[in-house]
Amino acid sequence: MLELGSRWPLDEAGAWRSALGHVLVAFATGAAHLFAALLIMRSVAPEPSPRSLLEAYRFFIGAYLEFEFLLYFAILGAGYLVHYYTRYRTHALRTAQLEAQLAQAHLDALRVQLQPHFLFNTLHAISALMDDDLEQARRMLVRLGDLLRMTLETQGMHEVTLQQELECTELYLDIERVRFPEQLEVDLLVDPDALEALVPSLILQPLVENSIRYGVAPLEDGGRVTVSARREDDCLVLKVMDNGVGRPSGERREGRTGVGIANVRARLAELYGRAQEFRVFYPESGGFGVQITLPFRVSSANPPRVPATL
Repeated sequence: MLELGSRWPLDEAGAWRSALGHVLVAFATGAAHLFAALLIMRSVAPEPSPRSLLEAYRFFIGAYLEFEFLLYFAILGAGYLVHYYTRYRTHALRTAQLEAQLAQAHLDALRVQLQPHFLFNTLHAISALMDDDLEQARRMLVRLGDLLRMTLETQGMHEVTLQQELECTELYLDIERVRFPEQLEVDLLVDPDALEALVPSLILQPLVENSIRYGVAPLEDGGRVTVSARREDDCLVLKVMDNGVGRPSGERREGRTGVGIANVRARLAELYGRAQEFRVFYPESGGFGVQITLPFRVSSANPPRVPATL
């Protein structure tokens, strides 16, 4: 019955032919089953039946053939149910795998998009120093090499520990300190319990770059960038803010919502969905800030270490 069900499916073209075939087979198998049952019953009966074999068979046909017919389609229906459930599960699994692959490809594309962004900005800054201060330009190249090496070490990793992310941010800040030796001050306020938390790789660098480029750099006397991280129950709260130019306008408005900020938003949405929050705010004292709230998760493979000094 199950074999015929797979050969004569009822959900394809020519289903009516398959249905007719199943009806004929149902009657044939039902009749055969009743005849076999009758022979067994007569062979084990303690006394011979007064009816002949033909008369008994006619009685069985009239009394039980309808039940045999229903039994055939009940078994066939159970077979179809298992078949369609298996196919549904296979399809759902394949769909989930394809969605995971698509999300992974999107995350990879976002990461690749972000790397050239800060690389080109840094190379432009180095180029501007070549004629004025060759030694400082050489120092920036060395730090850029260290930064790229650390980036390559985390290639394919969409999450790293906050400790690792702070070390990467420190390398970037070393480059910016060469550009703005007297203008840039950085404060780090990190809860030690947060250092082992997993965060998206290169999540702080574009935010710090945004604060320096559009908040601190335009100020003649320089400014301050503050990076903070703390644990709140089951969440990790990250903040990057500056005391520079406040609400942006014109070109600064486009910069503050450009590639870096848009990239951060997209990566957070891909990695955490609705479990994350990205918020832009303007402190009352002036400046610009970004707050990120993530689920607090840790990796046993990355124990906490002594915090870096920014």
